[in-house]
Amino acid sequence: MSFFPATNSKSLFEDVFMKSQLKKWDMTKMQYKAFRYTKYYHKMQAEEFVLDLLNDPNFDLKVLSNSGEWLDFPKQIQSAEVEVIPCSLTRMDFFDKILTAEPAIVRQSGDIIKCMDDQREGFQVSDMLRQMLLCEESENAELYSDDEKSQFLWRIFEHICLGGACCQFEDVLEPYLDAAKKIYKETLSVQKNATTSKIEVVSVVYRIKSIKCESGPSSLFPTHSRNNFCYITVDPLRRLARFWYHGMMPFW
Repeated sequence: MSFFPATNSKSLFEDVFMKSQLKKWDMTKMQYKAFRYTKYYHKMQAEEFVLDLLNDPNFDLKVLSNSGEWLDFPKQIQSAEVEVIPCSLTRMDFFDKILTAEPAIVRQSGDIIKCMDDQREGFQVSDMLRQMLLCEESENAELYSDDEKSQFLWRIFEHICLGGACCQFEDVLEPYLDAAKKIYKETLSVQKNATTSKIEVVSVVYRIKSIKCESGPSSLFPTHSRNNFCYITVDPLRRLARFWYHGMMPFW
Protein backbone atom coordinates (compact mmCIF):
# COMPACT_ATOMS: atom_id res chain seq x y z
CA MET A 1 0.00 0.00 0.00
CA SER A 2 1.22 3.52 -0.80
CA PHE A 3 0.26 6.82 0.82
CA PHE A 4 0.58 10.38 -0.41
CA PRO A 5 -0.48 13.72 1.14
CA ALA A 6 -4.00 14.94 0.39
CA THR A 7 -3.44 18.55 -0.61
CA ASN A 8 -6.74 19.55 -2.19
CA SER A 9 -8.20 21.47 0.74
CA LYS A 10 -7.30 23.55 3.78
CA SER A 11 -7.84 21.87 7.15
CA LEU A 12 -9.79 23.26 10.09
CA PHE A 13 -6.59 23.33 12.13
CA GLU A 14 -5.21 26.02 9.80
CA ASP A 15 -8.21 28.28 10.49
CA VAL A 16 -7.20 31.46 12.34
CA PHE A 17 -10.03 31.28 14.88
CA MET A 18 -9.55 27.58 15.62
CA LYS A 19 -5.81 28.12 16.05
CA SER A 20 -6.52 30.93 18.53
CA GLN A 21 -8.89 28.69 20.50
CA LEU A 22 -6.39 25.84 20.64
CA LYS A 23 -3.67 28.26 21.72
CA LYS A 24 -5.95 29.55 24.49
CA TRP A 25 -6.48 25.97 25.66
CA ASP A 26 -2.73 25.23 25.38
CA MET A 27 -3.22 22.58 22.70
CA THR A 28 -0.63 23.79 20.22
CA LYS A 29 1.57 20.67 20.56
CA MET A 30 -0.41 19.09 17.78
CA GLN A 31 0.10 17.47 14.37
CA TYR A 32 -2.61 16.97 11.76
CA LYS A 33 -2.45 15.78 8.17
CA ALA A 34 -4.53 13.87 5.64
CA PHE A 35 -3.25 11.14 3.33
CA ARG A 36 -4.67 9.32 0.32
CA TYR A 37 -3.94 5.60 0.02
CA THR A 38 -3.96 3.25 -2.94
CA LYS A 39 -5.01 -0.19 -1.77
CA TYR A 40 -8.32 -1.51 -0.43
CA TYR A 41 -8.21 -2.80 3.12
CA HIS A 42 -10.73 -4.32 5.53
CA LYS A 43 -11.55 -2.26 8.62
CA MET A 44 -10.49 -5.14 10.84
CA GLN A 45 -6.92 -4.91 9.47
CA ALA A 46 -6.20 -2.11 11.93
CA GLU A 47 -2.58 -2.85 12.80
CA GLU A 48 -1.62 -3.67 9.21
CA PHE A 49 -3.08 -0.39 7.97
CA VAL A 50 -1.48 1.69 10.75
CA LEU A 51 1.94 0.12 10.19
CA ASP A 52 1.71 0.72 6.44
CA LEU A 53 0.92 4.39 7.04
CA LEU A 54 3.51 5.06 9.74
CA ASN A 55 6.29 3.32 7.80
CA ASP A 56 5.46 4.94 4.47
CA PRO A 57 8.21 7.32 3.22
CA ASN A 58 5.57 10.01 2.58
CA PHE A 59 4.51 9.99 6.23
CA ASP A 60 6.60 12.92 7.45
CA LEU A 61 4.97 13.98 10.74
CA LYS A 62 6.68 14.30 14.11
CA VAL A 63 6.27 13.41 17.79
CA LEU A 64 7.05 15.52 20.85
CA SER A 65 10.06 14.65 23.03
CA ASN A 66 10.21 15.10 26.81
CA SER A 67 12.36 18.20 26.23
CA GLY A 68 9.62 19.79 24.14
CA GLU A 69 11.35 19.26 20.78
CA TRP A 70 9.62 17.92 17.69
CA LEU A 71 11.34 14.75 16.47
CA ASP A 72 10.79 12.78 13.27
CA PHE A 73 8.19 10.09 13.73
CA PRO A 74 9.98 6.78 14.44
CA LYS A 75 10.48 4.58 11.37
CA GLN A 76 10.87 0.84 10.89
CA ILE A 77 7.99 0.24 13.27
CA GLN A 78 7.50 -3.47 13.87
CA SER A 79 4.21 -3.42 15.75
CA ALA A 80 1.57 -1.05 17.04
CA GLU A 81 -1.02 -1.40 19.78
CA VAL A 82 -4.19 -0.13 18.12
CA GLU A 83 -7.67 0.40 19.60
CA VAL A 84 -10.81 0.83 17.51
CA ILE A 85 -12.78 3.86 18.75
CA PRO A 86 -16.59 3.95 18.33
CA CYS A 87 -17.80 6.87 16.19
CA SER A 88 -21.51 6.35 15.55
CA LEU A 89 -22.83 9.70 16.84
CA THR A 90 -24.21 12.26 14.39
CA ARG A 91 -26.06 14.68 16.71
CA MET A 92 -24.89 17.20 19.28
CA ASP A 93 -27.89 16.55 21.55
CA PHE A 94 -25.62 13.86 22.97
CA PHE A 95 -24.39 16.63 25.29
CA ASP A 96 -27.84 17.69 26.53
CA LYS A 97 -27.35 15.75 29.76
CA ILE A 98 -24.69 18.28 30.77
CA LEU A 99 -27.34 21.01 30.60
CA THR A 100 -29.82 19.16 32.82
CA ALA A 101 -27.44 17.48 35.28
CA GLU A 102 -28.12 17.49 39.03
CA PRO A 103 -26.21 18.92 40.74
CA ALA A 104 -26.02 21.50 37.97
CA ILE A 105 -22.92 21.81 35.80
CA VAL A 106 -24.12 24.70 33.65
CA ARG A 107 -26.52 27.54 34.49
CA GLN A 108 -29.43 28.40 32.17
CA SER A 109 -27.30 31.28 30.90
CA GLY A 110 -24.72 28.78 29.66
CA ASP A 111 -22.18 29.71 32.34
CA ILE A 112 -20.22 26.80 33.79
CA ILE A 113 -20.64 26.68 37.57
CA LYS A 114 -17.47 27.17 39.61
CA CYS A 115 -16.32 24.91 42.44
CA MET A 116 -13.54 24.73 45.02
CA ASP A 117 -10.10 24.54 43.39
CA ASP A 118 -8.44 21.14 43.19
CA GLN A 119 -5.66 19.40 41.23
CA ARG A 120 -6.18 16.07 39.47
CA GLU A 121 -3.78 14.26 37.14
CA GLY A 122 -1.91 17.50 36.47
CA PHE A 123 -5.07 19.47 35.61
CA GLN A 124 -6.66 22.27 37.58
CA VAL A 125 -10.26 21.65 38.64
CA SER A 126 -12.07 24.96 39.15
CA ASP A 127 -15.56 24.25 37.82
CA MET A 128 -18.23 21.55 37.76
CA LEU A 129 -17.47 20.53 34.17
CA ARG A 130 -13.84 19.69 34.88
CA GLN A 131 -14.91 18.10 38.15
CA MET A 132 -17.21 15.76 36.20
CA LEU A 133 -14.37 14.86 33.82
CA LEU A 134 -11.59 14.41 36.39
CA CYS A 135 -13.03 13.49 39.80
CA GLU A 136 -14.31 9.96 40.31
CA GLU A 137 -16.13 11.04 43.48
CA SER A 138 -18.07 13.77 41.64
CA GLU A 139 -21.84 13.29 41.78
CA ASN A 140 -21.82 13.74 38.01
CA ALA A 141 -18.95 11.33 37.32
CA GLU A 142 -21.42 8.71 36.04
CA LEU A 143 -23.61 11.14 34.12
CA TYR A 144 -22.32 9.41 30.96
CA SER A 145 -21.76 5.67 30.74
CA ASP A 146 -18.42 4.11 29.85
CA ASP A 147 -19.81 3.25 26.41
CA GLU A 148 -20.81 6.87 25.84
CA LYS A 149 -17.41 8.09 27.01
CA SER A 150 -15.71 5.74 24.55
CA GLN A 151 -17.29 7.56 21.60
CA PHE A 152 -14.93 9.65 19.47
CA LEU A 153 -17.12 12.76 19.83
CA TRP A 154 -16.92 12.54 23.63
CA ARG A 155 -13.14 12.04 23.47
CA ILE A 156 -12.74 15.18 21.35
CA PHE A 157 -14.90 17.15 23.79
CA GLU A 158 -12.90 15.91 26.77
CA HIS A 159 -9.57 16.63 25.10
CA ILE A 160 -10.40 20.28 24.43
CA CYS A 161 -12.06 20.79 27.82
CA LEU A 162 -8.95 19.56 29.63
CA GLY A 163 -6.50 21.30 27.30
CA GLY A 164 -2.83 21.59 28.16
CA ALA A 165 -0.97 22.40 31.36
CA CYS A 166 -1.50 26.16 30.85
CA CYS A 167 -5.10 25.92 29.63
CA GLN A 168 -7.15 29.12 29.91
CA PHE A 169 -10.42 27.25 30.30
CA GLU A 170 -13.78 28.68 29.33
CA ASP A 171 -16.45 30.21 31.58
CA VAL A 172 -19.23 29.06 29.26
CA LEU A 173 -19.95 25.71 27.60
CA GLU A 174 -20.65 26.79 24.02
CA PRO A 175 -17.03 27.24 22.78
CA TYR A 176 -16.22 23.64 23.77
CA LEU A 177 -19.30 22.26 22.00
CA ASP A 178 -18.66 24.37 18.89
CA ALA A 179 -15.02 23.27 18.66
CA ALA A 180 -15.87 19.61 19.30
CA LYS A 181 -18.48 19.67 16.52
CA LYS A 182 -16.08 21.28 14.04
CA ILE A 183 -13.21 18.88 14.83
CA TYR A 184 -15.55 15.88 14.60
CA LYS A 185 -16.72 17.01 11.15
CA GLU A 186 -13.13 17.71 10.07
CA THR A 187 -11.77 14.31 11.03
CA LEU A 188 -14.67 12.06 9.93
CA SER A 189 -16.70 11.44 6.78
CA VAL A 190 -20.45 10.83 6.66
CA GLN A 191 -23.02 9.81 4.06
CA LYS A 192 -26.79 9.45 3.83
CA ASN A 193 -28.10 5.90 4.12
CA ALA A 194 -30.01 5.18 0.91
CA THR A 195 -32.55 3.03 2.76
CA THR A 196 -33.23 5.08 5.90
CA SER A 197 -32.18 8.55 4.61
CA LYS A 198 -30.31 9.01 7.89
CA ILE A 199 -26.82 10.46 8.08
CA GLU A 200 -24.25 7.83 9.09
CA VAL A 201 -20.54 7.96 9.87
CA VAL A 202 -18.58 5.94 7.33
CA SER A 203 -15.13 6.51 8.82
CA VAL A 204 -13.30 4.11 11.12
CA VAL A 205 -11.28 5.58 14.01
CA TYR A 206 -8.10 4.03 15.38
CA ARG A 207 -6.23 5.15 18.45
CA ILE A 208 -2.53 4.28 18.50
CA LYS A 209 -1.68 3.43 22.09
CA SER A 210 1.96 2.45 21.62
CA ILE A 211 4.49 1.37 19.01
CA LYS A 212 7.55 -0.88 18.96
CA CYS A 213 10.48 -0.18 16.64
CA GLU A 214 13.28 -2.47 15.47
CA SER A 215 15.59 -0.92 18.07
CA GLY A 216 13.04 -1.42 20.86
CA PRO A 217 9.98 0.42 22.19
CA SER A 218 9.68 4.05 21.19
CA SER A 219 7.64 6.64 23.06
CA LEU A 220 5.01 8.56 21.16
CA PHE A 221 4.55 11.16 23.88
CA PRO A 222 6.77 13.38 26.07
CA THR A 223 5.21 12.22 29.35
CA HIS A 224 2.29 10.18 30.65
CA SER A 225 -1.02 12.07 30.46
CA ARG A 226 -4.64 11.30 29.76
CA ASN A 227 -4.58 14.15 27.24
CA ASN A 228 -1.97 12.51 25.03
CA PHE A 229 -3.60 11.12 21.91
CA CYS A 230 -2.76 9.74 18.50
CA TYR A 231 -5.73 9.01 16.23
CA ILE A 232 -6.04 7.85 12.66
CA THR A 233 -9.46 8.19 11.07
CA VAL A 234 -10.04 6.32 7.82
CA ASP A 235 -12.64 6.99 5.14
CA PRO A 236 -12.72 3.72 3.13
CA LEU A 237 -14.93 5.18 0.38
CA ARG A 238 -12.54 8.01 -0.54
CA ARG A 239 -9.44 6.12 0.64
CA LEU A 240 -8.55 9.00 2.89
CA ALA A 241 -6.67 8.69 6.20
CA ARG A 242 -6.44 11.57 8.65
CA PHE A 243 -3.74 11.60 11.34
CA TRP A 244 -4.30 13.69 14.51
CA TYR A 245 -1.74 13.81 17.32
CA HIS A 246 -1.32 15.80 20.54
CA GLY A 247 1.48 15.54 23.11
CA MET A 248 0.89 16.90 26.60
CA MET A 249 3.77 18.95 28.00
CA PRO A 250 3.70 19.43 31.81
CA PHE A 251 4.04 22.95 33.23
CA TRP A 252 6.85 21.87 35.59
